[in-house]
Amino acid sequence: MKHVAKEHQLAQLCLQAAVAQAALGEFDEAGHRLGMILALPLEDVLAMAHTVAAYVDSVTMVTGSEFATGKPAKSGETESLDERVPPDRALTLRLMSAWSSNDTTSFDALFTAAAGDSVGVLHLRDLFVFALEVTEYRAAAAANPQAMVKALCKAMTKHGPSHFSWNDPQG
Repeated sequence: MKHVAKEHQLAQLCLQAAVAQAALGEFDEAGHRLGMILALPLEDVLAMAHTVAAYVDSVTMVTGSEFATGKPAKSGETESLDERVPPDRALTLRLMSAWSSNDTTSFDALFTAAAGDSVGVLHLRDLFVFALEVTEYRAAAAANPQAMVKALCKAMTKHGPSHFSWNDPQG
């Protein structure tokens, strides 16, 4: 029996491969894999974004508003995020701030609003690029870069596209 993978299945594997490549320092090659993920329908891209956000959240020490402010919440100092970073990274940091604060409603609203805007949709790719950057940075200090792929798989199982069917097609 021949099994033909569905688009969302291939996208999940591409994300795993991209994280593996970034962990090995092959950042440019890893980035080329993101196109398949971003070509999915919005609902599926959002599920993949949940996976990426959960993954980044699990491998970083930064939490909540620290993503968007760059400072611990206790410091009280504020600096405009939009003045510090490009618009695509500002969106990513706002998404990560919402996710890390367990505010999936805000995460989904930010993501969906960006996806509905012709400029915003271009910025959505940065969330996935950010995950690869975090991977590359964290793996450089890790004794075993495979730990990064394992962390992604855990995030995918817990927060990602679990509603996707992995059953063989009936044929």
